[in-house]
Amino acid sequence: MERRFFYLTFFFFLFFSSVTFSFDDFSEEEIKTNLPKMLGATNVGKEFWFTIPPCLEDESYGYANFVKVYVTSPYRTRVTIEVPGKSFFESKMTIPNDVIDFSLTPTVAQCYTRSYFTRENPDDLFIGYGVNVKADHPIVVYVVVRYRYTSDGFLAVPVSSLGKDYIAGGYAVDPMYDNMFFIPGFVGIVGAYDQTNVRITIGGNARTRTAGGLRAGQTIQKSLNRGDVYLISTLGTVSDLTGTRIISNKPVAVVTGNQCTNIPIGNRWCDYTVEMDLPTNTWGYDYHVPNVAKVPRRKKPPLIKIFAKEKGTTIYRDGKEFGYLRANTGLEGDGWVEVRMNSGVRDYEHYPVVISGDKPIFVNVNNTGVEEDGYPRPNSDPYVMALRPLQQYQKEITFCTPATFGGQRFAENYLGLVYETDEMGMTPDDLEFAEVRSGQFVWKKVKIMFPGVDDLYRYDVEGKKFAFKVIILPKDGVFKIRAKKPFACYSYGYDSYDSYGYPTSAALADLEKPDTVPPDPKWKDSCGIISFATVTDMPDDPKIRSNMAMIVLHPYPESYNVDFKYADFIPGETRTVPWRLEVVDKTQDARAVITFSDRRGNDTTITIEYKAVKLTIRPNFADWGLRKLGSERVSKEFWVVNENEQSGVVVRYLQLKSGNENFELDLLGRS
Repeated sequence: MERRFFYLTFFFFLFFSSVTFSFDDFSEEEIKTNLPKMLGATNVGKEFWFTIPPCLEDESYGYANFVKVYVTSPYRTRVTIEVPGKSFFESKMTIPNDVIDFSLTPTVAQCYTRSYFTRENPDDLFIGYGVNVKADHPIVVYVVVRYRYTSDGFLAVPVSSLGKDYIAGGYAVDPMYDNMFFIPGFVGIVGAYDQTNVRITIGGNARTRTAGGLRAGQTIQKSLNRGDVYLISTLGTVSDLTGTRIISNKPVAVVTGNQCTNIPIGNRWCDYTVEMDLPTNTWGYDYHVPNVAKVPRRKKPPLIKIFAKEKGTTIYRDGKEFGYLRANTGLEGDGWVEVRMNSGVRDYEHYPVVISGDKPIFVNVNNTGVEEDGYPRPNSDPYVMALRPLQQYQKEITFCTPATFGGQRFAENYLGLVYETDEMGMTPDDLEFAEVRSGQFVWKKVKIMFPGVDDLYRYDVEGKKFAFKVIILPKDGVFKIRAKKPFACYSYGYDSYDSYGYPTSAALADLEKPDTVPPDPKWKDSCGIISFATVTDMPDDPKIRSNMAMIVLHPYPESYNVDFKYADFIPGETRTVPWRLEVVDKTQDARAVITFSDRRGNDTTITIEYKAVKLTIRPNFADWGLRKLGSERVSKEFWVVNENEQSGVVVRYLQLKSGNENFELDLLGRS
């Protein structure tokens, strides 16, 4: 990733104008202190669309159940959440480096609510039922479906990182529900733009059927506008939507879930599962699987699902080949496979592994039900968690626990940390953890704050050694982790027959494009107005170029007294975006710090400063004494001075003369 910085200072004066270039007190790091890394290629964004697959009402009937949307940002910014088709709207201001939350009832957040005594709802299009979160400045969004006895959550993917090609996750409906309950799985597709054409090819297995009558391998096409949701439901038992392919002409959001999932089939007890799927352009080659079963009383390793993006993909576990996916269809065993994280290990001897592919793959973790653990039962329940490849690791993340600010607490909250060790195979000194205190992050070394022996991965990737650390979070709140080398983090937690699990943060760079060149902004200035301005992503080769992702005006104190606008664009599709900047009050100084980023994570930041003219007359008082009309003229000299020394001192020499009836002013010169 490459970053470029430009600094331009321009000045306009009453009597003359000049443009000068200067480097001021702002360093690259100071300017971007509050800006999340890899802006435009992460889960950080200014707009989000998603849907909530229906959760099971029956187990939590009579309780106040909510969908909690948590928002965090380094800035103070207004956040709005809206469900257009249900006339729901709410707005709040963020607290810098802290968390705000929105509570949505199930009837608002979901396309519909249902009981397990209700027959499966047909596949249908729900106009404007998508959930939209918007902000003026970058934010991170977590979604937690928190019912009294069933829950899960996901890390929301911003519009700037959405894609046009997905392979959906999911899980099969357990046959034990046959003729008893109706507990389907879902795939929800949300339009982020008008006139979006979507082609859906159903995956799963030989027994897959949708409530709309589709079977595995069949294709349907739909047209979505902004905020529309097309929700697909399984029909019958063993039906599975895993492997369903979604291809669109414009970016869409995809969320998969099951109303109550047994993982694996036949292993109780079921729980609601949900995950926001990642576009295939973000898939990588190597995945460090976190050992989420490394908690008290868990005997068995978790299940993992591995998906192939291309035909003829060989998959490896700790460097040893163990599978081959033809990827001709989205069917189990062909386009994807489910296995235990470890094979042939005894109870409690599970360990983290590396899953790799010779072509891009995707891996998710399926946390199992507790029946297989026997007694005493651990605090746990099923959840599905999407993993991040090594190629998408980050150096800094901010996150919160699901109970922050009024949420219902979980008894256990964990952080699974995958990090590169030092040369001795130990935790590096630069790996640091912080919690928010009075709006500020207080940092401590991870190895001091969370001592203990971590699990080393038994297979090195790219010659680097990695370890897996389980951190028991000390309390609910807002936290941050940073290091000099990229790492991955996963948030998960448990309660009595309840759980959640999702990536703590995510880089979502377009790995299909080998783009290393940042966007190139150009502009012309005239009297405090930047016009004819554009930003163009580079290079010229469309096979390499990832195109524009996000444009951010850094808020106060970095920017002030400016009005900034840019044209709407589709991230990943648009190469050139027009923009405009204008000083609001030209009698005052102004500054704009703007970052332009592309979908590969390259960015350019420019600083534009305006220095206002601040004129004074010296002396500002003159005693002329008593003068008689018709008497000789008397002259006094004055200096008109620009007091803004940063813009260069401009002096005008004036002469004021007293005459028979009035005063005359002569402009004598400049020095």
